[in-house]
Amino acid sequence: MSTESKSSDVLIVGGGIHGCALARELALAGRDVVVLERSVPGAEASSAAGGILGPHLEADHGQEFFQLARYSLGLYPEWVGELEQETGEDLRLNPCGGMQLCFEEATVERRKDEAHSMAARGLPAQWLDPQECRDLEPGLGDALGGIYFPEEYQIEPRRLMAGLSMAARRAGARFKRDRVLRIDEARLALHCESGIRSADVIVLAAGAWTAGLPGSGLRKDAVTPARGQMLQLRCPERPARSILFSERGYVVPRLDGRVLVGSTLEFVGFEKAVTEDGVRNMLQTGTQMLPVLAQAELEDSWSGFRPWTPDHLPLVGPSQREGVWFSAGHYRNGILLAPASAKLLAQAICGRPESHPLGAFSPARFAV
Repeated sequence: MSTESKSSDVLIVGGGIHGCALARELALAGRDVVVLERSVPGAEASSAAGGILGPHLEADHGQEFFQLARYSLGLYPEWVGELEQETGEDLRLNPCGGMQLCFEEATVERRKDEAHSMAARGLPAQWLDPQECRDLEPGLGDALGGIYFPEEYQIEPRRLMAGLSMAARRAGARFKRDRVLRIDEARLALHCESGIRSADVIVLAAGAWTAGLPGSGLRKDAVTPARGQMLQLRCPERPARSILFSERGYVVPRLDGRVLVGSTLEFVGFEKAVTEDGVRNMLQTGTQMLPVLAQAELEDSWSGFRPWTPDHLPLVGPSQREGVWFSAGHYRNGILLAPASAKLLAQAICGRPESHPLGAFSPARFAV
């Protein structure tokens, strides 16, 4: 017979970046929080990400999403500063800028129009001709121009996750290794391998696994895994300052000579693998943008599962069932959106006015 315990005010399912960030916010607000994680915090998509904080690359994904992404980027410097003060760790937030490069004639006029449109709206975006691109980044390949975004940042997700989980614990959140089997449909309780756990509030933040939890109240396709593969190369010194993007992928130069190249987009269920095709395509992407990468050492590779949603928007807010909330489906912007999602959801759970609207991201749009 299963044992039952009411071990906290709030149970958070999932110890990725969104579960940890929310746990810290709620603990700082005086709530008794338990995070349930089947592995170690951040073991899945949070640690597999590139750490790109690039809201201006999402300007075509709808005004509500773009404004949320911009709002979250604005929170980052203070948020990271607080985490560093709470933990004594250097999380290496890097204001490096980003470039959306064109390598095909067919994309040049479209990108140029995008840059001019964004600049006309007062956004930090500038069209650069080929020579201006190389003036900014001398190591570039034969780009035909590009949009420069001076306000993009990057951060190292694994370092961030270590600091964030530490800060959540120091704020009072407790982490329990347990596997959630299903959500009780009659009361606010979780059936876990260790027994039944109940709470006043349950938050589902299980990344690509969220909709698959029995009793979640979501359509099965509300959040699905989108596999992304990543390479880590090593150069003697940093080959570029900016994050570089093209139609095929991206390059993230770290300060110490490591270079991330990504990423694939594959719907293969929960099959974690680095494939020959994926590696070949990513190397072609990287060397097109930075030819010097052809001589770089291939240091590491991995894959992870982005939590993809049909409309590419996250699920942040209350479900149709009282007491059950979601912070999931952030797709390729999970790292970027962490401070905003945590702050806004904590405000809503605590009954405080939200400092930014969440209505467009209601989980109710994917309810069964």
